[in-house]
Amino acid sequence: MNQLTTIPFSVVDEAVHLLDTEAAPWSIQMEVRVTGTLDEARLRAALHRALEAHPMARVRKLASRPALQRNVWEIMPGADIDPVRAVDCPDDAALADARSKLQSLAVPLAESPPLRIRLAHHPDGDVLMLNANHAAMDAFGALRLLHSVARAYSGGHDPAPEPDSLRARQLVAGLVSTDLPTRLRRRLAVVEKLRDLVVPPARLAAEGASGDTGYGFHQVSLTASCTDALIGLDHAGTVNDLLLVALHLAIAGWNADHGERCRRIGVLVPANLRPDDWRYDVVGNFSLPARVSTDRSSRRSPSAALRALTAQTKRLKKAGIGTALIGVLDGSRRLPLWAKQAMVSLMTVTGSRLVDTAMLSNMGRLGEPPSFGPEAGATTEVWFSPPGRMPLGLTIGAVTAADRLHLVFRYRHKLFGADAARLFADRYLAELERLTESAAPERRAS
Repeated sequence: MNQLTTIPFSVVDEAVHLLDTEAAPWSIQMEVRVTGTLDEARLRAALHRALEAHPMARVRKLASRPALQRNVWEIMPGADIDPVRAVDCPDDAALADARSKLQSLAVPLAESPPLRIRLAHHPDGDVLMLNANHAAMDAFGALRLLHSVARAYSGGHDPAPEPDSLRARQLVAGLVSTDLPTRLRRRLAVVEKLRDLVVPPARLAAEGASGDTGYGFHQVSLTASCTDALIGLDHAGTVNDLLLVALHLAIAGWNADHGERCRRIGVLVPANLRPDDWRYDVVGNFSLPARVSTDRSSRRSPSAALRALTAQTKRLKKAGIGTALIGVLDGSRRLPLWAKQAMVSLMTVTGSRLVDTAMLSNMGRLGEPPSFGPEAGATTEVWFSPPGRMPLGLTIGAVTAADRLHLVFRYRHKLFGADAARLFADRYLAELERLTESAAPERRAS
């Protein structure tokens, strides 16, 4: 682990931490389901072995002093508390309730580890639920940790992360560039945000909302054949572009049905900044969002929306998704912590005009999901979702595992009730199906 026991927050850690509140925990949801059962004591031991392998999974935050410029992590030799609890879920309703309660919990950073786990015993197979404070790790880091837990549980070999998590943190610092193209990208990003003060992004129309804090979840997976059809579509973009198009069209249609204006839709798309050779490795924060947007003209048809969004994502990839934002965040590094927190509070002063409409995060197609060994049975489901903060009350997490696309619609109760979330998900799936059908004739003709 080297002799290092403290490490400063990276600019990404700090930006994420500033968004975390008791009422709206900024957490990563990650779940895996097996066909059999998992033993609680064995799982607890496996987690502790996994924590030994990943320093950033056993950190805690030193007490902040407002005059300081940066928060500091303390790398602990072991866990301060036991984060594992088992719950009996005799049906899907009980499972959904356990999920909502866990993911609506604000995981404190004052104690190690910065995560909580529920082992949900269910008649159709046990579910391991993870709530990780996003300040400590992103979704790819949470998945890597679950791989280590699964390997420790099954007795399999868990290769050491390469590079190790402490060396890997230098990646973020290395992305801060001062060359002319990068400076121009940063200025364009600022200009685009200032435009929001004049033409703010659309807001999803609320339905069935309540004053409850925390999150609700609606989870759905495509069949293997539908997943193959989506992945196999012949078009100029990626599967992620198709998922984005469906979301923009679903938001526009939903708002139209509710009599809400919907001029410009802005969707945040988190990008994994890890290099390709360790894309699914290393526990930590290496993801930052970029925005893709559409206006009414570009949503006049599915093909027009696909062209518009594909062009944007290609430009973002060429420019380096997230690197401009890193530069902007790095520019605030010298500010004291109280000033950084005040900047977040200013969002409400502007009427949250700088906040986008929704978020969609796609982890892509996993080579192998975490496997807990033959006694536990096959891993048949993998679910994940990023957090959201009102007025961005809907986030969608997508991951393809076990030959199926898994989608989590994560919503704030101040936006949707459970029935409304299901209806919105149905609309989204209908838009995906429409995209698949509209592209299929072109594919057959080619």
